Amino acid sequence: MFLGYVGAIAGGISLAAVLLIISKTFRLKLPRWMYPATAGLGMLLLTIHIEYGWYDQVVSNLPEDIEVVQTFDYSVAYQPWTYLVPRVNRFVAIDHTTARTNPDLDNMVLVDVILMERFSAALIATNMINCEAGERFLLGDDTEMDENGMPVDANWTQAGLDDPLIAATCARHSPQSS
Repeated sequence: MFLGYVGAIAGGISLAAVLLIISKTFRLKLPRWMYPATAGLGMLLLTIHIEYGWYDQVVSNLPEDIEVVQTFDYSVAYQPWTYLVPRVNRFVAIDHTTARTNPDLDNMVLVDVILMERFSAALIATNMINCEAGERFLLGDDTEMDENGMPVDANWTQAGLDDPLIAATCARHSPQSS
């Protein structure tokens, strides 16, 4: 975040410097307020560019086996342009390298889900996906498992088979998808 501020200030000063060079080269008589206004505009434009580019930059650096399954648009009053063109500020991804199945439990897949948000550390949560019923369960450190590998007293989330997380996981790892 600090580097974003430094970059915005540098971008604003650079844009004002370009205007100054152009005005001196062509002997233009510009109002004095034009230079700080140009610097402010440069800072604003660079900040917008950085904010809108965050998602693409992060996703382009993800390994191949991590699949983004859902994005969340963000609009806020102090950035009114986000109402016209919302920006992605968080997303959900699946790490397919962590997917595990149990031959004794048809249609059950364990997979790590990555939750990424701008200005926040990534969270990794292991989920058990029931590909037949379209439900998922978030496993915690204190989750007890029975002898068959099923969570005891699980409170399953009934998300449906069209849920992006369930659909992407089951399409690639369910025995039915083979």
